[in-house]
Amino acid sequence: MIRTKPYFTTEYGKAFWGDSSELMKEIPDESINLVVTSPPFALTRKKAYGNKEDHEYVEWFMPFAKEIRRILKGDGSFVLDLGGAYLSNGSR
Repeated sequence: MIRTKPYFTTEYGKAFWGDSSELMKEIPDESINLVVTSPPFALTRKKAYGNKEDHEYVEWFMPFAKEIRRILKGDGSFVLDLGGAYLSNGSR
């Protein structure tokens, strides 16, 4: 049962705004059709929001990934935007 009030609601669903690590705990298993996220990127320069370095990123993201997997329906979709991530020396 989700106790947090939706940020907005339409005929197609609800959107929530908050700390996802806390909000996802309220969501029942396999009840979400779509998760879209753009978490802080693992950039080469530190940002004010405290982005992780590339060698720390996967470990930092795994708790989110486990919750996303738990709440996502079997036929649901997960969109992860990592568009700003890069290595400055051109390596991949």
